[in-house]
Amino acid sequence: MRISDLSKLTGASPRMLRHYENAGVLTPHRDPNGYRHYREEDVKTVSDIRCLLASGLSLSEAAVLIHIACTAPQSATDDDRADVLSQLDERTRQLDAGIERLLFEKANLLKLRADVAAGG
Repeated sequence: MRISDLSKLTGASPRMLRHYENAGVLTPHRDPNGYRHYREEDVKTVSDIRCLLASGLSLSEAAVLIHIACTAPQSATDDDRADVLSQLDERTRQLDAGIERLLFEKANLLKLRADVAAGG
């Protein structure tokens, strides 16, 4: 299928699909005329990439994780899984720290609002 077909099926723009290709997470076949030709399984790959990105991972992180977490988890070694779990744990810690910071800021804003509303 052509890039426009994959775009319609996945909701990813052709520009994003080319970006995924440049990052090495999509590898379309090239026709003799240079057109990209995607396989049916690329629909799932794009879906997996978008799921990983929606989880807050960068494209470079998704490129590393996709084979272990999505496409071929059975072929991952124990070391591969340990590395991925470590990455996911670190990302979770970063998110927890961000959430704490946001909750602190929210509490300060609510206190400030209450002070302003009370006139003092």
